[in-house]
Amino acid sequence: MRERLWYELGQVKHNHCYCTFLISRQRRFLNYFNIIILTFSSAGVMGWVIWKDSPFIACIIVALISLLKLLSPHIVPSDKQIEKLDNVTDFYFDYFNDLEQIWYDHYNYRISDQEAQSKFYTLKNTEREISKIVNEIVKSTNKKIYKKADIETRNYLQRIFN
Repeated sequence: MRERLWYELGQVKHNHCYCTFLISRQRRFLNYFNIIILTFSSAGVMGWVIWKDSPFIACIIVALISLLKLLSPHIVPSDKQIEKLDNVTDFYFDYFNDLEQIWYDHYNYRISDQEAQSKFYTLKNTEREISKIVNEIVKSTNKKIYKKADIETRNYLQRIFN
């Protein structure tokens, strides 16, 4: 049971780190997207003096911005999705702390294998609802963020538990 708890600790810490890095990336991307949309908004771009001699380019920019606005729900995370991801991150933070408590109690022989197993699976059942949210908002794994989360997780576990 000890190995199972240890593996789950690592997995949960990784999930928490991944979600944290993903939120940061998505918020940054959303901010950049909104800045670009505001900068080149259809009302403002047509009034720029530089487009006086070439209105065709201004029209293309307006068309592209309009297209981006239409496609934004599919390419840019919404505030609601980011909020859901925030909730997932909070869940994994609490889940990790509860799991760590079970692991310490089991490691220091304060609870038996059976008690640890019972507590573990009770806690594990709480993950079901959050998994649905994760499947809804995380469409694919970003390899760069995954590696960054993996490094952060390994460093954390070595620093805290070794």
